[in-house]
Amino acid sequence: MGYEIIVADPAKNITIMVLNKVENRVEAARFLLADAALGAEQVGFVVPPKNLQGIWRLEMMGGEFCGNAARSFGLLVARMQGLQGNQTVTIGMSGMQDLLPVMVDLEQGTAAVRIPRPLAQATLDIDGQSLPVYHFDGITHVIAPDLLPGKLLFYDIKNRLKGDPDALGVMFYDTHSQIMRPAVYVYATDSLVFESSCGSGSAALAVWATRDRVEGEGRCEVVQPGGIIEVRVRKRQGVITDISIGGPVTLSERRYIG
Repeated sequence: MGYEIIVADPAKNITIMVLNKVENRVEAARFLLADAALGAEQVGFVVPPKNLQGIWRLEMMGGEFCGNAARSFGLLVARMQGLQGNQTVTIGMSGMQDLLPVMVDLEQGTAAVRIPRPLAQATLDIDGQSLPVYHFDGITHVIAPDLLPGKLLFYDIKNRLKGDPDALGVMFYDTHSQIMRPAVYVYATDSLVFESSCGSGSAALAVWATRDRVEGEGRCEVVQPGGIIEVRVRKRQGVITDISIGGPVTLSERRYIG
């Protein structure tokens, strides 16, 4: 069976969006991820609305949430609807109970998405450090300041966490260079990818970076191997009221694979 796809590039976190109906998503995701020419880091499956006024939905390969995929999909939906200029579109996304608003600029090719604040926060003791853990809908992120990125350390962290989310991200953050190197594991596909960028991981890092802020908006430009993701965290009386991530996104033309 062939796949009709569009390839999105949000800060080099290459995301394949499959447009046609697929019976075996795990098989499809593994096939597409194995195609070196595509260079993809993740795969999502487009679910069209049931009526003209319905909501388009993107379901990731492991049912996880992905901020970069969400904002890429929002831009795609806006283009499919023939919108122009600055618009807000509403999408459904795996790993999320609520619909998501995506703010797009069709002329500049940018997209930003509001994501819910963490459901819970914890810490994980490892190598003499107490690492922050943020539980979001659809994914859990661990912030690992000044720890050397590597598979062994990632799986050590994974094995120490209790409960299996849809996906786990470890955000290796060098406080000197201020560069974040994301690693994301998806349970359903048993896949670990050291990603070029991670949207929800950028949000988690920004939550950690603004932990001492009590009031107002904190802005972070999270530098990653693939580029920069802009994050805004708003607080009132020390409580997070709003988080958004954004930046440029490029979309390919439709193509057929397989």
